[in-house]
Amino acid sequence: MKTMTYRGYTAEIIYSEEDECFVGDVVDIDDIICFHGDTDEELRVAFENVVDLHIKVKEQPDNPPQKHFAGRLLSRLRQALHL
Repeated sequence: MKTMTYRGYTAEIIYSEEDECFVGDVVDIDDIICFHGDTDEELRVAFENVVDLHIKVKEQPDNPPQKHFAGRLLSRLRQALHL
């Protein structure tokens, strides 16, 4: 698996037989950001464009960054179910 880095963001690159092109996925962020290209140059341009757009969107005051998931599920049980 190949990786690319731009402005502190890292993407993992694979070749998709189904799509017949290279597909990239930005990793280690809460948002889902994917891009594709037929050549290395197209892939690099697409990656830089989606990262720049992501940063621009996150800088807007009405679109705050997402919070990380806590990894827990809270629920209330009836008193009869308590041990």
